[in-house]
Amino acid sequence: MQIKHIRRHTRIKCAMARTGVAAAAVLGCLPAAHAQSSVDLYGIVMSGVIWTNNVAGGKSTGMAEGPSRWGLRGQEDLGGGMKTVFRLESGFAPSTGQSFQGGRLFGRQAYVGLSDGSWGTITLGRQYDFAADWLAQTSAPYRWNGYFAHPGDNDNFNYQFRVNNSAKYVSSNLQGLQLGAMYSLGGVAGSFGNQSAMSFGAKYENGPVKVQAAYFHMNHPALAAAEGNWSTILFPQVSATSPLHNNGLNPSSMDVYGIGGTYQFDKTTLGLLWSHSDYRKLGDAADRLSEANVRFDNIEANVAYSVTPQIQLVGAYTYTVGKVSQTGFAPQYHQINAGVNYFLSKRTILYLAGIYQRAAGDATNANIECAGSSCEASSSKNQVSVLSGIFHAF
Repeated sequence: MQIKHIRRHTRIKCAMARTGVAAAAVLGCLPAAHAQSSVDLYGIVMSGVIWTNNVAGGKSTGMAEGPSRWGLRGQEDLGGGMKTVFRLESGFAPSTGQSFQGGRLFGRQAYVGLSDGSWGTITLGRQYDFAADWLAQTSAPYRWNGYFAHPGDNDNFNYQFRVNNSAKYVSSNLQGLQLGAMYSLGGVAGSFGNQSAMSFGAKYENGPVKVQAAYFHMNHPALAAAEGNWSTILFPQVSATSPLHNNGLNPSSMDVYGIGGTYQFDKTTLGLLWSHSDYRKLGDAADRLSEANVRFDNIEANVAYSVTPQIQLVGAYTYTVGKVSQTGFAPQYHQINAGVNYFLSKRTILYLAGIYQRAAGDATNANIECAGSSCEASSSKNQVSVLSGIFHAF
């Protein structure tokens, strides 16, 4: 069972005739005698404690903030197989109640669109690209724990950002195959593509086999996705700060693409994926020496085994290799993730997880994703984190 995306929904029906217009406005429903409408209230609350052996040279203990969220999603039957669909989803920190995603009210997702069983679904708003939405499904951070993210979350599989101003199309399911395309308008006057983005994806599901592939491109990500939170330790030979800030690498573009899949048999699910991320900075005519390219390849193998219906064991290994074209700096990282999930029910899970990362190649410091209070790196090549807590879906 995949922890991160278990949902149990409380359904709110729109009873217009009896509640009146004022109540309808509260529920977000409009009167329509001929249409069937529904709204689902759902959410996840995940919290715990994380201990790390070395954060800037000292031990660290703090709250483990999981992918907690609450949201509303719904649909209205328009007849003839067509539906209106929408989703509003907000991320928050259980320890403080503070909104994530830069303080946005609906920072995780906010979109509306039309869906039809014959041709598919088109939605408009703030949404996931296909690398995050489909390709990441085979990864350990998506399936179990965001702290299992690839070093620096360089491929955004831990959902550091979403795509604003986007139009997204997902085809109908054709014997297990679905295709998708997305385009985001930059919204910059006089420069149509300045902060634009595009993404394409394909996924195939047939019985125990799932395969996903995706491509994502964004121009000027420091501006288009300002809430991105990349680990700084991956770029020491380019800048002392994050590549997605104006005083750092400040890339002109970023690309993420790859392929992955899972196979389930009996009580075991095996996963394998490859992802590539590429950050490019183009120099101007007077400063060609400022051009730079930072790229990473991540290869991950993971496994889940259900000992009993209540106990699940999970594990993953990721090998990451990078290259900074400007300096020749070539970091490498080995990361091992392991955990046990105990299901008190289908909606409530107790978890215990451990993470070990070792820096290799030219890399001199390990840095588990957000292991410290401010995602600080280890003072050595090794870093270990242990976390435990509770996960509840409603």
